Amino acid sequence: MSSARSAIGAGVLALTLAFAATAQELVSIDIGDAVDTPGSTAIDGDMYTILGNGSDIWNEADGFRYVYTEVTGDFEAVVHQLSADLPKEWSKGGVHARQSTDPGAQNVQAIVTGGGASGAQLTWRSDASGATDEFEHSAPGAWKDSECWVKLTRVGNEFHGYISDDGSNWQDLLSVEVAMTDAALVGIAVCGVGVDATAAYDGFTVVADGLQVFPAGVDAAVDAREKVAVTWGVMKSR
Repeated sequence: MSSARSAIGAGVLALTLAFAATAQELVSIDIGDAVDTPGSTAIDGDMYTILGNGSDIWNEADGFRYVYTEVTGDFEAVVHQLSADLPKEWSKGGVHARQSTDPGAQNVQAIVTGGGASGAQLTWRSDASGATDEFEHSAPGAWKDSECWVKLTRVGNEFHGYISDDGSNWQDLLSVEVAMTDAALVGIAVCGVGVDATAAYDGFTVVADGLQVFPAGVDAAVDAREKVAVTWGVMKSR
């Protein structure tokens, strides 16, 4: 049997469930300068509605809303975008992996944009506090205007991005090598680039070294309003 409790303290809301040893924790935070324009994450079953602001995921430091879990080893992370309100050309949302929550951490992401880079792309920062680079125009499309699936994989230090309109036939967002030590943070990023952006997702799954590590199970938790919510894994929001 699992147990649930709700606790608020020091700006941290923790929904804690007792799962098997394989259970993963899902954390929702604002990275970098996004703390000045806080975002939010609402979870209903395996549906995530994420509001994110922040300056960008670009240059030498990032600001955005991040919902993530820790992952060790090679992985495949997939999410289904249900809808996206990305007001600016470079507003963005998608699957994001990074070394740490430091704003200048190494990262790689497969993202849908508000129109920049022809609608979807792979971007990366190879060195901590270094420049960010990108592939452009690899899968042109109005991805923000419809449902789609976004995938990011890691094999060793090679990260590969994909996007699909049906979850089966994937378009290539290309690949890049970025050195990250274990454990990496893997999850969903939303950034409005100075304004609020909102995106809704479901079906977020992470398979690492051939085993599904998120979600590890489905159980009920009680949120801060004492309403029952279905949470896949354990969630912290701060």
